[in-house]
Amino acid sequence: MSRADGKTEILVVAGVIEKAGQYLLAQRPVDASQANLWEFPGGKVEQGETPEQALERELFEELAITTRTGCWLADSVFDYGDKVIHLKGYLSHWQAGELKLHSHQDAVWVQAGEMAEYALCPADLPIVEALLHR
Repeated sequence: MSRADGKTEILVVAGVIEKAGQYLLAQRPVDASQANLWEFPGGKVEQGETPEQALERELFEELAITTRTGCWLADSVFDYGDKVIHLKGYLSHWQAGELKLHSHQDAVWVQAGEMAEYALCPADLPIVEALLHR
């Protein structure tokens, strides 16, 4: 989507995957935008998809797991200079599969209160806040 300022706005979804009281953070690859930062995994919403459908597809593609999208947590709009990301964060429930990292270099399970110890992508910070205030 093009904005009035000429920048492209990209709709992206992120899954706050909960399993046994912990949440999954994934580390972006060294050669990607926002290299080495931690994020809630997810990706772009494709034309014709709902955000929930996109999230379940992306988590399967990136992590080889099946999830069920739960409640919406927060939206975040962040200007990265060359593009604007509109990130929609949802609670996601692990259903099946064994975690395999296809798009990330590392992943950790953390308590909600431990997330501040990780260098998170700026767009993910409002989602962390929403999770902490649930």
